[in-house]
Amino acid sequence: MSAASCVHAVVVSYRSDPQRLARQFDRLLEQVSAIVWVDNASGDGLRALASRWPAERLHAIWLGDNQGIGAAQNRGMERALALGASHVLLMDDDSLPAPDMVPRLLAALAAHPQAAAVGACHVDPRRETGRTPFSVVAGGRLRWLECSDARQVWEVDHVIASGCLIPAPVLQAVGGMREDFFIDWVDTEWCLRARDGGYRIYGVCAALLEHTLGDRVVRVLGREIPWHAPWRHYYQARNFVLMLRSRQMGHVSKSHMTFRQLKRFIVFSTLVPGRWQYFKMWLRGLLHGCQGRSGLVVPPGSR
Repeated sequence: MSAASCVHAVVVSYRSDPQRLARQFDRLLEQVSAIVWVDNASGDGLRALASRWPAERLHAIWLGDNQGIGAAQNRGMERALALGASHVLLMDDDSLPAPDMVPRLLAALAAHPQAAAVGACHVDPRRETGRTPFSVVAGGRLRWLECSDARQVWEVDHVIASGCLIPAPVLQAVGGMREDFFIDWVDTEWCLRARDGGYRIYGVCAALLEHTLGDRVVRVLGREIPWHAPWRHYYQARNFVLMLRSRQMGHVSKSHMTFRQLKRFIVFSTLVPGRWQYFKMWLRGLLHGCQGRSGLVVPPGSR
């Protein structure tokens, strides 16, 4: 990390695995100035973990109730900026960065000064396909951008929050995450706002992050897809509709993303065990999205 960079990681936890979280903190503290840890009301089980690191390196925020990913990220980013962060690195609680992930992201930012954010290449150890490709809608079609060349830095439509590095001035210009989404599409919506403001988003193939998308991976019609519990599909459907109503998304991107979500609806409503629960959650989410309803509606763990 360069002398001019003061990267603060913002880690949001919710009923996390303490051992995996400790491994993440150890790995991060080798690459960042400090961690702001925001716990979304997991209970007292994780609090003892905070004493393992010096208070000036690990700043813990204990939320009294589960306020969702956007609100927790915003509280963490506010604290990081108040502490003098030059950049904020967003991290999920189940992600493990490569030892050189942050320097690789900083190098990509230095090479692309118009960037709002740069994101790591995700590697899911549960999947046979290895690295998850980035994506972009270009020339009227969806393109999958593979990371076969580690030197490649792709301009993309959006990056996932975990492993996403954002300069402090960009955060101040674009603003924080949409808290009323609670969970799902929060990172995508932020990227849309940033791009609407004239910034660009990049995916960095050399910056690797072990990240598990979904509770587990299931194989449907010969393809590996991430599996989330039915309650998550309520937020995926509702927030997708809310995002479609945004002026920041172009018509071509809306068409492609709608088609992809329609395929997910069909797959989970017909081919995945518990399909009736998925069907009900999707319909409820679509209805509430059309009504403009937001915030916490379906508690985590609901069926």
